[in-house]
Amino acid sequence: MILIKTLILYETTHGATAACAARLAAALGGDTEVWELKRFFGDVSRYDCVVVGAPVYGGAIPKTMKTYCRQNGGALSRKPFAVFFACLSQNEETVRGYLKQNLPKELAACAFACSSFGGAFYFTKLNALERAVDRFIVKSYARANGIPAPDGKSDFVTISDERIAAFAEKIKTKAGANA
Repeated sequence: MILIKTLILYETTHGATAACAARLAAALGGDTEVWELKRFFGDVSRYDCVVVGAPVYGGAIPKTMKTYCRQNGGALSRKPFAVFFACLSQNEETVRGYLKQNLPKELAACAFACSSFGGAFYFTKLNALERAVDRFIVKSYARANGIPAPDGKSDFVTISDERIAAFAEKIKTKAGANA
């Protein structure tokens, strides 16, 4: 078995993307480092594979991740590079659209894997305005997917371990082939 050094670099707002990054690291095993973007001051050239993850709100990822990818696109594109999103959309075309509209064109084209792992609304962590807005979004999501609407007080989590495991296998295959 070929051991590869993988970097998972993520941005999170309420913690869903951090949870996804941790689960992905567990699925990858081996020499995998997980860093929140604001705490990462390293050099991506030290890694065999780089994965970035971000939440999606209204079709957009956080500006800090957009800026990082724009400023480091050259270094990222020289590595096996993959992207995951923490969002409710599971439609592959929609998720690819998030990739194309949020990352530089050249870098988006380099991503060998892109997926949504699902998302979460942590109602217990939100302020009153966020809860009101997110309650509306979750009820619409539930109605569209034929599931019971959550109460808007308990956390609502759709993070998929199956999607994370499938994504991890793509990384292992691609990065292992390039090692």
